[in-house]
Amino acid sequence: MAKINEIENLIKERLKITEIDRNATLVDYGLDSLDVVEFILDLEENFNITFSAEETKNLKTVGDLLDLIEKKI
Repeated sequence: MAKINEIENLIKERLKITEIDRNATLVDYGLDSLDVVEFILDLEENFNITFSAEETKNLKTVGDLLDLIEKKI
């Protein structure tokens, strides 16, 4: 669970927010598809996890992203 908190903090820092709204879209936070790819690459590198293109192509909300990450760690 500590990793999830660390990832949530990373998301907050990256998005420059104080609270995560799991229902907010990534676009709501100003992320375009390239930003999402870069963020996922950062997560893979920092937490030694791997995401397939199939897993990430349908990410729409912050909750979707967090759910995917939770499955991986």
